[in-house]
Amino acid sequence: MPPQTLTPSAPLQGVEAPNVDVMPESFYAATRRMVFPMRAITPIAGLGSTDSTQLRQTGIVAGLYIRVAGTVTFGGVIAGTVMSWRWPHNLLRAVRVSANGQSNLINCNGSQLKWLEFAANTDLNDRGVARNIGALVGADQGTLSLACEQWGISAAAGLLGPGVTVPAIGAYTVELNFFVPLAADQVSLIGAVYAQSSATNLTLDIDWETQANLVTLGAGATWADALTYQVQGLVYSIPQVGGRYVVPDLSQFHQVAGFRTANIAAGDNEALLPGTGIGRKLLRLAWQVTTTVAGVAAPLAVNAANYGPLGWRYGGNDTPEMVANGSQLRYINERCYSVDAGGYWGYGAFDFASQFALRDVVDEGATSDLRLFFNLVAAPTAPFAEILQETLFAAPVGA
Repeated sequence: MPPQTLTPSAPLQGVEAPNVDVMPESFYAATRRMVFPMRAITPIAGLGSTDSTQLRQTGIVAGLYIRVAGTVTFGGVIAGTVMSWRWPHNLLRAVRVSANGQSNLINCNGSQLKWLEFAANTDLNDRGVARNIGALVGADQGTLSLACEQWGISAAAGLLGPGVTVPAIGAYTVELNFFVPLAADQVSLIGAVYAQSSATNLTLDIDWETQANLVTLGAGATWADALTYQVQGLVYSIPQVGGRYVVPDLSQFHQVAGFRTANIAAGDNEALLPGTGIGRKLLRLAWQVTTTVAGVAAPLAVNAANYGPLGWRYGGNDTPEMVANGSQLRYINERCYSVDAGGYWGYGAFDFASQFALRDVVDEGATSDLRLFFNLVAAPTAPFAEILQETLFAAPVGA
C-alpha cells in the first residue's frame, strides 16, 4: 500500500481541495462504494447525433456504466438488408469523457470499450455466449458479448449480428452494456477522478453512429429505431478520518484514446502513436484493421494468413517486442485475457498492465517516436486501422 501523505489544501488533478489528505490506507478502510444514476433512462438524440451529460459532482468517480436498450424495427421488402460490422458495439461511434480541464480522457468507440472491458477484467469471458456473426449461427466464443446482452432478437424472425442478413421484417430487441473505466485500476483507484468540488467539470458525450454505417437497407426496406440509454456512476465516498477528509493517490489521470489511420498497405506498416511524451506511461496498445472483401467491410482476423511479424518500436529502430505472426499474437492475447478477441473482431494487443503493471508499463518519456509495427501479408482493400492507447499521466502533463 502506498505511504500516507499529509497534503492540506491539496491540488488534486488540477482541482483545489481544502481539508483533504492523501491517505490511501485510511481511505480504503473507510470509503463506501456507491452506484447511482448519472443520467436517467432517456431516448437517444438520434442516430448521427450526440447526447451530452453533465455528471454529478460527488465523491471519486471510478467508472461509468452505459446501458443502451430498445428496439430496431424493419419494414417493407427486407431482401438485401444486411447489418454492417459496425453493429452492434459501434452504435456508440464515440464515447468522450472530459474532467477538470482535461479534455477527452476517454475518447474511443463502443467496440474498443468492449475489448478493454474484457482485457482489464480477466474474470470476464464470453465463452458460451452464442451470437450470429456473418454466416456463422450461434458462434459462442470470441463474441465480446455477455449473456445479459442482446444484439437484436425477434422471437419470430431470429437474431441480428455483424455481417448478418436481416431474416425478416419486425421489431428486434436490443440490450447493450458498456463500462467506461475512469480509474486504470478498480482496486487502487489510480486514475479515478476527484469530482467532489464546485470547480469540477465532468462531462460525458456519446456520438451515435449513422444509420447508413450500421445497416445496408434493401431497395424496399425501412428502418425505425426506438432506443434509450442510461448512465450510472461507480463512485467512492470521501470519508472523514480523525477530523480530516482522506483520499487515495489521485496524482494521475487515466486516458483511453483511439485514433484511425488509412495509411496502411501490404507489407510493413508503422503507425506513430500521437500524444506520447514525458510523464506518460503506456498500459495497453490495441488495434483492429478493417478491410473490404466482396463489398463487405469487416475486421481482419489476427492470424498467420493475414499478419506477418508484429511489434512496437521507438527511436530509430529499437524493437523491444516482435511476435512472429498473427497466430502467435492471438495465442498470447487469448492466454492473457481468456477471450479470443483476434478472431471475429480482429483485435490484436500488446499488454503491459494485466500482469506486473509496475514492472512492464512503457515509460513514454524514454521512448521517443513510439509506434505500432505490423506486417500485412496481402494487400487490403479500402483498409483502415483503429488504434487504441491506454495510458496514465501526471495531472500537470495534460491530455
